[in-house]
Amino acid sequence: MNIAVTGGMGAGKSKVASALAELLGAMSVSADSICRDLLAVGKPGYLQMRNAFPADFFSADGRINRPHLRKVIFSDKILRAKLDDILHPLVRKELLVLAERAQINGMNLVAEVPLLFEKGWQADFDATLVVYADDEICINRIMRRDQVSREDVQKSISSQMSLAEKCKLGDWVIDNSGSFADTLKLIEQFQEKVLAGSLFQGESIE
Repeated sequence: MNIAVTGGMGAGKSKVASALAELLGAMSVSADSICRDLLAVGKPGYLQMRNAFPADFFSADGRINRPHLRKVIFSDKILRAKLDDILHPLVRKELLVLAERAQINGMNLVAEVPLLFEKGWQADFDATLVVYADDEICINRIMRRDQVSREDVQKSISSQMSLAEKCKLGDWVIDNSGSFADTLKLIEQFQEKVLAGSLFQGESIE
């Protein structure tokens, strides 16, 4: 199966995706990692961005000024849309290539795709798993992780689809509001269902 793991910021989707891939012995990929690779000097995303963005988005050695980019794209909708138009088609193409490669090799694929539903890519996968956590827990996790203010966190979260809406759209939901030891038990239940071929759409793992 090709499984997409998504969720809101701070919900813990990276840890869940990593643990699920390990349990399944699956090929693992992250859309964010693909984005970072595409923006390396000389890569397709970088070359397109170089032609479309002002010089202050690049350092003296030609590399992308990532702190400046992160700051601007969350406050400037036009520039964020421009960057999305560059990167998202390239990311989707790479995800589809990896999904095909996994199928050829007889492997499961676990792909972490934060903007899965925002971009409408869910049909590219056999199953979508949403990682959920309570809003306050997500906010506190991001504040600790990124050392940013509550205001900055809320601004970032508001730029994405609500986690509640993602839960409605996903095939399955795992609640990661508690300890990760508890979450791991839920991931193991999901893994067993994948291996047994007994997954049912609209199911929460409890």
